[in-house]
Amino acid sequence: MLGRLIRIFLASLLALAILLVGGAGLVLMAFNPDAFKSALIGSVQQRYHRRLQLPGSLQLHLFPPFTLQTGPMRLSETDGHTPFAQAADMRLHLDPLALLRRHIVIDAIELDAPRLHLRRSPDGKWNFSDLLGAPSAKVPALAIHSLRVRNGDIVLSDASRGLEGRLSQVFANASGIGLAGWHSLSLRGHAVLAAPSADTRFELRGRLHADVDGGVSLRDVVLRSDGRLFGSSRMLSNLRGAVRWTPAPSRSLQLRDLHLRAQGRMGDGQPLQLELDDPLLQWSDVWTRVGPLHGDALIGAAPDTLHASLRSSPIDGPAADLVLALLDLRVQRTAPAPLDLRLQLGAHLNLPARTAVLDSLRTQAGWGKAPGPGTWTAQGLGSYSPTQGLQLSLHGDAPGLPLRLQANMDSGVLRLQAQTHALQFGSLPDARAWERAGAVLREFPSGTLHLQADSLSVGKLQLTQLDVQAHDDASQLVLDSLRAQAWGGRLQASGSVALGTPAAPGKARGAAAPAATLQASLRAASATALLDASSGTAPLDGETDLSTDLQWMPREPGPSGNASLTVRNGRLHGVDLRGTATPDAKTSSPFAQLDARAALSNGVATLRSLRLRTAAGDWQGQGSLALDTQQLRLLLTPSAGARTPARRDARELRIGGTAAHPSFAWQTASAPATAPAAGAASAPGRTLKTP
Repeated sequence: MLGRLIRIFLASLLALAILLVGGAGLVLMAFNPDAFKSALIGSVQQRYHRRLQLPGSLQLHLFPPFTLQTGPMRLSETDGHTPFAQAADMRLHLDPLALLRRHIVIDAIELDAPRLHLRRSPDGKWNFSDLLGAPSAKVPALAIHSLRVRNGDIVLSDASRGLEGRLSQVFANASGIGLAGWHSLSLRGHAVLAAPSADTRFELRGRLHADVDGGVSLRDVVLRSDGRLFGSSRMLSNLRGAVRWTPAPSRSLQLRDLHLRAQGRMGDGQPLQLELDDPLLQWSDVWTRVGPLHGDALIGAAPDTLHASLRSSPIDGPAADLVLALLDLRVQRTAPAPLDLRLQLGAHLNLPARTAVLDSLRTQAGWGKAPGPGTWTAQGLGSYSPTQGLQLSLHGDAPGLPLRLQANMDSGVLRLQAQTHALQFGSLPDARAWERAGAVLREFPSGTLHLQADSLSVGKLQLTQLDVQAHDDASQLVLDSLRAQAWGGRLQASGSVALGTPAAPGKARGAAAPAATLQASLRAASATALLDASSGTAPLDGETDLSTDLQWMPREPGPSGNASLTVRNGRLHGVDLRGTATPDAKTSSPFAQLDARAALSNGVATLRSLRLRTAAGDWQGQGSLALDTQQLRLLLTPSAGARTPARRDARELRIGGTAAHPSFAWQTASAPATAPAAGAASAPGRTLKTP
């Protein structure tokens, strides 16, 4: 009995197969390509108001499966003229059972080398939005169950977000469109974006479920990318999670179990590792819910590695009044220069208006190690809006370092105003420190700074009543003005420091941009205080005016430019210009005024003129000073009116040694013009080396 039932079942299947093949054959024989082509073009025109062009001849293939090959195709925008999509070949796989019922159901569309232009207007509307809408009841349904793309090319332009780019070498496979259940989805290609900057290969895999209401869900999503992304020079990332998008009646987006892992190198070549986890992110036009966010990053190579952690409390509320109870950002480094920076804030957010009010803001900073660590704590308030930018006010203090800080950002420019009692730094930054600072500043938006301080100490440099205005434009840091009291006088300065990479070796000097410039003037200062700060001793005193106009060129050992010096009512220690006293450490010569002009080249100052006026007469000088070693090579010659009664043959004074420890030697006008060794006698006079 069982065997008979099996035979009847197999016979029924065979009869059904013969019927299907025969029916399909009849359909194929009765198929009119021109009529179907006209119907397809008309259906697209009625449903989407777009122009479909099929210049080739349509061909129907019976096996396997039922396939309609259109050849080249072109689809316009809704205006009927602007290109939207085109392909070298399009194949439509038809449902044979639907054909038997005289209906057209497309199981799959295959596109070879398609070219697609995706555009978004400033009001946020995409040029394919009409293709996602439900068909009108008066228009025949055109069911499409899967899509396959080979070697596609997509041009992307989003005017509302400022996004410009291109996806090339796109291969895609989406099945189960409009069908119940979960179906596979894959997408891979090469993305090149101009804004934001990116150049990366990507691959997306998951399972797709498309609802009858137009919603789309993805689960088991894996998104991988490898290339330049978000300012990095190379980044390998892996994103996992589940996604659901509902376009109507109320738009909503939901991300679940989001896990991001990335590693690579930042724009300056420093290594970066990143981890981010969020169990839920749900957004709609009226409500937003975000789970507790956890993020960690390792930035830089050992031993300078920075560890950054981000934590936030859950967020749940209406989109127009969303409360963020706490966001906690912490940056730490243990060696070689310990650092611990923490930022905590609470805010009210209005997502539709893109505004925020910072209800609380607290920062804590600690740096250095024993015995001289530093700390700073500050509190403040702030706000953000697209029209006003970022408005921020911070005030806080540290032991010996009270600081008030105000900041705002407008049109991409960050403006800082700071007031403090005292600032102390160990020394001026070296070339490597400037290079690191430049790399950091290049990543920040352009900004301005106005700093006021009662005192500033940088090594031996002591400034009071400091007022500084500066700005940067991502290529250089510009000191617009500096005013301060220094060395008993008034200091004014301006200048710039390049933040970019120096010119390539071998480039002509005139074509290279200066690495730094400085224009400074010092009025009514103390020569003793100035020389003591620069060289540790003061062989000269008096009221001093100093002016400089200098520039530092890449790979040159020192500055070049011009300098002028005037000293009034002073004394020159270590020598008697009248020649009447025995030279010793207590000897000094008063003078009415010293005027000197010098040209600097690669760190060496060469005198253009020097005039020293004394009660006995005037002196003229020539020579040079090396700024790095402070080596002196000077020759003072008395003018015709100068008198040295005790030693009329000692007409010239040669000064050698260093600025900290000069040596003096008298010589006749006929003596060889070479500087003696420090401390050596020079006939017929003597030499004195100051302590």
